[in-house]
Amino acid sequence: MAATAATPESRLGTLTAEHSVHGAATPSFDGGRRAVLLRTERLLLAPVAESDLEELFALHANPLAFADDLTEPLTDREQMRWVLQQWIRAWQEHGTGYLTVRPTAVGSVRGRTADDGTAADTTTADTAARAAARTAPDNAAARALTTRDSLLGVVGLTPLAFEGGHVLSAYWRLDPAVTGCGIATEAVRAVLADPRLGARDQKVIAVTAAGNRPSLALAARLGFLRSEQEAPGGRTGDVLLVRRPEDEAGT
Repeated sequence: MAATAATPESRLGTLTAEHSVHGAATPSFDGGRRAVLLRTERLLLAPVAESDLEELFALHANPLAFADDLTEPLTDREQMRWVLQQWIRAWQEHGTGYLTVRPTAVGSVRGRTADDGTAADTTTADTAARAAARTAPDNAAARALTTRDSLLGVVGLTPLAFEGGHVLSAYWRLDPAVTGCGIATEAVRAVLADPRLGARDQKVIAVTAAGNRPSLALAARLGFLRSEQEAPGGRTGDVLLVRRPEDEAGT
């Protein structure tokens, strides 16, 4: 079931490791693993949990969240359940993974900034519908999303075997009602900056559709550069984006 607690902090229950992006790390709750709770000016990011299933399924079944994507939306809740289990296992095995993105407070997500992508790993289709979902900075959908403990999206890093070694693979997917508010930039930047998640020490890659201009623009703001190498998975239409530790200073 979806969480029903009134605030992001209370719904996290057993999470006891809170970390400001600009603060010092505290011991984690998970026996030495590096599970973290990140806070930015407007957002609270927490490792995905089983209680997030319904909201994650709603996000990943929403066609507007895949408008620029070569990936199809999910159609079966059990698909999301299986994926979520893999995401949780990544935290258990590697101490890094995907995090839910929620507002720190009611009304904290407002205004429009530079164009955000809805996902990395994202068919240029239905762009008019997607644009309609993001036209007004304070549209009704965005206001509704930010009046409760609502899921704004999911972002994160997971280890991936690549080029005979391992890299971190970045992922982001935002509710289309809040794209254009700078949420993806703020959330992914926090993930890349946290020393416990590994992006400061390892190469990070992202895979997106060549025609996904919002996602490409977001990646560029975060320091990713387009590579001529074939993207993992070999899907026609995807491009590989790379961010190296030495590129961090430029983000």
